[in-house]
Formats: sequence, structure tokens, C-alpha cells
Amino acid sequence: MIAQARHWFLSVVCGSVILTLFGGASASVLADLRIEVGVEGWESASHADVKAVLISTAQPLWKAAGSPQLPVIRVEPSGGPIVLHRRDADGAIRVRLAAQGRHWSQLAYQFSHEFAHILCGFDPAHQSHLWLEEAACEAASLFALRHMAKSWSQDKDSTWASYAPHLKSYSDALIEESALKSPDNFRSWYGRHKERVQENPDDRKLLRVISLEWLRLLEEDPRGWRALRYLNQGDHLADESLTDAFRRWRKHCPEKDRQQVDRIMRLLIDSGEITPGAADVDSREPAGS
Repeated sequence: MIAQARHWFLSVVCGSVILTLFGGASASVLADLRIEVGVEGWESASHADVKAVLISTAQPLWKAAGSPQLPVIRVEPSGGPIVLHRRDADGAIRVRLAAQGRHWSQLAYQFSHEFAHILCGFDPAHQSHLWLEEAACEAASLFALRHMAKSWSQDKDSTWASYAPHLKSYSDALIEESALKSPDNFRSWYGRHKERVQENPDDRKLLRVISLEWLRLLEEDPRGWRALRYLNQGDHLADESLTDAFRRWRKHCPEKDRQQVDRIMRLLIDSGEITPGAADVDSREPAGS
């Protein structure tokens, strides 16, 4: 009974903090975007504040992806950052971070990356082009941080507004670390580093060069996140090439969102290899839509 009362109290407090941070419109988000926060291990950060930041982090990505119905997402402060492939007994997805205390920029950066894996339909059985998903997730982190910096700064009635510059400076530092001297250099850079990128999906600084190009496309049209929900749909070939991966992705993406796949395809595949073909007629909604 005491444990249940404490859980209820934390839920009320979290709801109050989140509504204060995001305004009354977030009531529906709280019902549909189900994020549960581990009670212990956050050090100086309160449970309520952590949940408020996690909701703020996920919300722009989730909305851009079409507000899909997702399982409960349980977040722990240590053991990661990673999203576990094995679901909990009730079907919940467990995310582990490496961010304790009131380091909100670090918390948002890590959680947005793992949340994007969830949106992409992460599949441990097919890792041949994991770098592609990792680049998308790194773009998601930058997308979320920049969106949060803007939205927090505009909420003058919130005590969180003063932290908006920290979110911006954090994302700016990440961008500066991997930005090319000229955007026109990307094609030549990618040509020189293509194999290295594909062999090092954990090298975030390297992948972020691609992520910055992807980020530009996502900020021009955030509907690109709807297409990314189909990235891992369909049967993967045993020796799937990058062109094959894009064809599979495009085939299983709803027709209205295939142009978003085409934009990424043009970015990463030589034009002579892009021949989507007649197999693109099949489109399905991913599980949990």
C-alpha cells in the first residue's frame, strides 16, 4: 500500500511538473507517450524533473513520426546508453542511460538517440547496415536538442527557460565537432570515408558528419521521421547491399512518405544505382502504429 501510494504521488508530481513545463496541451501526450522513470539512481535530479525532461526530449520526435502508438518505455539512469532488445514481460521497452544528476543536455542527448532506435523499429537480427540507423539516431539527438532549446526559451513563464542556452550550446558543440568546412564537401568526404563509416557504426563523431546532412533534411521537412519508422521493415537479404536496403525500406514505406526515403537515398547512393523499380507498390503500417 505504501509503495502504491508513493507511485501515485510521483505520478501526480510528474504530471504537474510536465504540465508546468509544456502547458496544458501536454495532457494528451502524457497519456499516449508512456515513459516510466526508475525511482532510484538519478542522484541530485528529482524523479519528476527527469520525467519532464524525457517527455520534452521525446515529444518532437514522436510527433514528427506521426505520434505512433508505442509500448511503455522504462528508463534507468545507468548501464547504458542502450535500448535493450529483449522486452519486459509486459511488452515494455527498457532504456538504460549513463546520465545522473541535473545534466539535462546529456540526458536529452542520450535518450533522444535511444528513443530514435525505438522509432526506427530496431532489429538485432539484422545489423548489416547498422551505421545507417545509428546516423539517423544521431541526427535525432541534434534535432531534439535544437527543438528543445527553442521551445524552452519561448516558455518565459517556466523556470526551465534559463536552461535553454545550455541545450543550444551542447548541440552547437556536437555540430562543430563534426561539421565540414563547407557543405559542398560532403559528397567527396563520403566517397573517401564510405567504407570506414560502414565498418564503424559506433563512431558517433564520424557518423555525425552524415547525421548533419540528414538533420538538414529533417529540419526542412520533419515528416522524414514518419519514413524512418519503416527502416527495418521487411525481410533482409543475407548479403544485402546498401542499395538493396534502400529498396526494401522504400518498398515497405507508405507511398506518401517514399519521397523522404528518396531524399536520403540521393544523399548516400550514387545516382546510377538508384532504380527503385516496380516492387515499391507494397506498403504496410509497422506494428504498433
